Amino acid sequence: MRRGIWATLDCDPTGDRSAIRRAYAARLKAMDVDADPDAFEALRDARDAALARAADPAAAVDPLLADVPLPPVVEPEPAPESDPLAEAMNAHFHALEALLFPGHDVAPTADELTGIDHHGRALLADPRLEQVDFATGAERWFAETLAASVPRSDPLLEPAAATFGWIERREDYALSAEAHAIVERIGATRFVALVGDPKHRWHKAWVELTRDDDRRRNWLTSPTDIRDMLTTVRTRYPDAERRMNPERVAYWDKWSGKSPRIRMRVWLAVALFFVAVRIGMSWWPDTPPKPDANYIAQTLTGKNLAEVQKINPGLASDIVFEVANATPKGRSGKVATNDPIIGKLTVKRLQAGMATPPDDLLVRLTRFDLGAMRAVQQRAPASCLTATVAIDPQLLPEPMRVQQRALLHEVMLNTNSYAPINGRDRFTIPGAMLDAVATRTGWPMAKVRQVLRDDKDPPARCTLEIALREAGLAAQNGMGMKLLRDLQPLVAVPDEPRTLSDTISE
Repeated sequence: MRRGIWATLDCDPTGDRSAIRRAYAARLKAMDVDADPDAFEALRDARDAALARAADPAAAVDPLLADVPLPPVVEPEPAPESDPLAEAMNAHFHALEALLFPGHDVAPTADELTGIDHHGRALLADPRLEQVDFATGAERWFAETLAASVPRSDPLLEPAAATFGWIERREDYALSAEAHAIVERIGATRFVALVGDPKHRWHKAWVELTRDDDRRRNWLTSPTDIRDMLTTVRTRYPDAERRMNPERVAYWDKWSGKSPRIRMRVWLAVALFFVAVRIGMSWWPDTPPKPDANYIAQTLTGKNLAEVQKINPGLASDIVFEVANATPKGRSGKVATNDPIIGKLTVKRLQAGMATPPDDLLVRLTRFDLGAMRAVQQRAPASCLTATVAIDPQLLPEPMRVQQRALLHEVMLNTNSYAPINGRDRFTIPGAMLDAVATRTGWPMAKVRQVLRDDKDPPARCTLEIALREAGLAAQNGMGMKLLRDLQPLVAVPDEPRTLSDTISE
């Protein structure tokens, strides 16, 4: 039973000064000091008496407890020595968090941006980052915090990426999603700075797509520049599209074609040459200065000319023909090289292979498309429609790049000259497939139909395209394979633009 000062403090008799103070604080918190000043005074006296007794057991003994033996006095642990570095870094930490998460969406002021830069760089200069365990936790905190506080954190993205090597490790599959997002934003920021220069060839296109007014399009702006810049942005710098005026982008998209799948085929036609050459060159050590049939065969198919001759004699003949007819020096004043031949055969042959692949290759192409779409779904929904086997390899983790290269080589080996001209301008999705899509997305049928008809909501469109392919793969019947073949880009030869008109309809 507690008596005297211990009853007032509501704790057992103790010589632990910390315990006495905690008991005092707890009682004080529950007390209305203004309403009962006498109780407050009694509590304070009890605390002082208990502390005095803990310091000198022979002094100030409560007469009611004279016969109660004192517990052993517990010596308080010495306070840890202060660490000036830790205290300074802690101050920077709290100051930075207060600036990055102010509790509102107002753009940061110049002074706030200066403060963010100052405190962030101080934390990035912390010498404890040389310790592996400390650096691991700090990297995770920086990635999560900076990604969550964009755009206020923009001044720190480049310094943090340099400190932790995120740009160099952007191809590392183990790099966190937050770090990947930061690297993407850095790339977009650099791209915006380039096109912001009046001397850049896409500067007028950038101005046209970022202006705030609702006037009709500027006829002095090149449609080709608009298209090329949007293609580059959507395949390599998707974050940059968020900085454009969505109404201006939608206007130009509508002007260039009503269907999102039409635009996808245009982007694909533009990208195929660069992707195929980039993939081919990535493992070939030295580019021969003059046209070389064996080199071209290796670049396009991964096999030498003799092997290509056995698998696809028509392709081998095309390669030999193009090399034999390459422009010699003297006729045009230019030295013939491999690249134009690779580009011509890529446009001619790779598109044909993607139009009519055999069923087993079609299934593998679709599975790759699904993986590529999922890889960019969270980070750049607007690029989802272009995430096919022709996607820029730099946007994929290394294991997928190896798979992509093998698929492109196989597609090339399965081609027969030009792609067939596709006279259809739309295709029908069977009701059973629509039901499967509704089940996979969890959407009502009305929403499925709406998203099929437009692309105003890129994340929803991406989810729908993924569900369509999943439904086709899961069907395991003629209906499913037909859907997968309809979904596979049917790219026509560039000089036949009227055939780029496949659309999805119910």
